[in-house]
Amino acid sequence: MYIPLHWHSTYSFLEALWSSQQIVNKAKEIWLPAIAITDYSGIYCFPSFYLAATAKKEETDPTIKPLIGVELGFVANYTNILGLKEIGTICLLALNNEGYNNLREIITFANEEGIERKPKIDPSILEKYKEGIIVFYGWVNSRCYQELQNGGTIENIKLMHAKLKEMFGDHCYLEITAQDETKIHEYKEINHIIYDLAKETQTECIVNNNYFYPDAKLREAWEVALCIKDGTKIYDKDRRNPQGAFHIMTEDEIKEICLKNGYSEEEINHRIQNNETIANQAEVTIPFGQALFPKYESPERVQELFEQFKDTMIVTEDESSEESQ
Repeated sequence: MYIPLHWHSTYSFLEALWSSQQIVNKAKEIWLPAIAITDYSGIYCFPSFYLAATAKKEETDPTIKPLIGVELGFVANYTNILGLKEIGTICLLALNNEGYNNLREIITFANEEGIERKPKIDPSILEKYKEGIIVFYGWVNSRCYQELQNGGTIENIKLMHAKLKEMFGDHCYLEITAQDETKIHEYKEINHIIYDLAKETQTECIVNNNYFYPDAKLREAWEVALCIKDGTKIYDKDRRNPQGAFHIMTEDEIKEICLKNGYSEEEINHRIQNNETIANQAEVTIPFGQALFPKYESPERVQELFEQFKDTMIVTEDESSEESQ
């Protein structure tokens, strides 16, 4: 069954406008067993998304597996100062609680150390925190497409992919984007590059349409949000107006677009199965309702004082009772 793995919520700040609950409601409406949110640069949505997906309002209400991820800027060296259009992205998904913790470490680094122009990471950061994480890329904003747009070569893309493949092994995927290649040249270009790269390197592909709003009827509201973010007006000829359909698609819609693009039914079904395999592997469980305190190492002198006087600080139950009287 088709499981969407590439999505943006309201926490992508005017790139999408819909809440975790609305996303979960739409997923339940079309009977999805799982769905991912991969917001830009953070996982702010995760508490509300996790609770909305796992809550049961009544006995017959189904739960949905929440898949947590992030879309981050990805560059060769995070210390390099690059223009915004030179920074492509990569998607990361947590497979388990270790992966969830590593995802937080990666995001923290990107927003503290790689913040120049846009939060970003490089292969050295992924190498350090790779356990429990799946990576995938291949859409028009991804690192490989931006490499070509900024004068890079296919060889550069192959070298980057070889590094990721070596690091992540079978947890490294390429993404075919389900958008109409007959009308949108950029998707035809990147999809064919990804298709050839997958064959050459024996890398598995997934399929997504990279959605930003739950229903097709919300397209116009999304365009208004983009105008607000960019400081343009809806009637401006040069406003940002991405071509394509970016709502949560059903499996039938995904198949229809991919068949129109010339992919075989066998290829399409295999990619859809890969999406489902990733969803089945992911098991992140977060206990809520607990008091969590950060681990803080006291200075050595404070620890020495504690060891010296700890016996005199202990109050017995009897002493406590006498004091209260």
